[in-house]
Amino acid sequence: MEKKSGGNKPAGSAMNRRVLLQNSVKAGAVALIPLVDSSCTTKLPPPVIVTTPLGTDNDRTLAAVADRIVPADELGPGASAAGVVHYINHSLAEWNQAELPVLSKGLADINEVAIVRHAYEFSALTAEQQDTILTELEAGQLAKVANGAVLFNRLLRLTLEGMFSDPYYGGNAGYAGWDLIGYPGAVLASTPDMQKMRVRLPMLHTSGHGAEHDGH
Repeated sequence: MEKKSGGNKPAGSAMNRRVLLQNSVKAGAVALIPLVDSSCTTKLPPPVIVTTPLGTDNDRTLAAVADRIVPADELGPGASAAGVVHYINHSLAEWNQAELPVLSKGLADINEVAIVRHAYEFSALTAEQQDTILTELEAGQLAKVANGAVLFNRLLRLTLEGMFSDPYYGGNAGYAGWDLIGYPGAVLASTPDMQKMRVRLPMLHTSGHGAEHDGH
């Protein structure tokens, strides 16, 4: 079947980011939540296109999956714009090398399901169509994808790592993830003002790996 990609996609329903983060906190994936609502958004540098361990086809699928886990909204950019794809590829090139074959095949299988069902790559589907496939993946109901629930949970975990880890590791571009949850950055000590409850802290954009990685 012909693979189709690109083109204009109908706008789909957006997952509520705050609900996502609250659920992730309950699951122990994220340790910090916003103290107060904020309309703060983060301006990101343009993405850098590089050769990746997953390859460009899988990168498109991964970006679309990550953006359904953490979609863009009025609070900030989605996962792919915040460098999650770069983070995951970085991890697969280094400390997660052993997972590369499984994740590569899993992403290719997700894309194949989309092509068989809709004649378009996963990245070109509507948000509703993507969510249907991902919901079935999470439930282990995609016959094409072996161990679908395990694959979904791993992609979820890696997406959250890339969104909220120190930018030193390749994700959280422009400190978008930390701005979203209200984490100011790495600090050696906190002042009395910083310890006040129900007050959003100033975004310091400081890395735990030295000033050369700070977002100033």
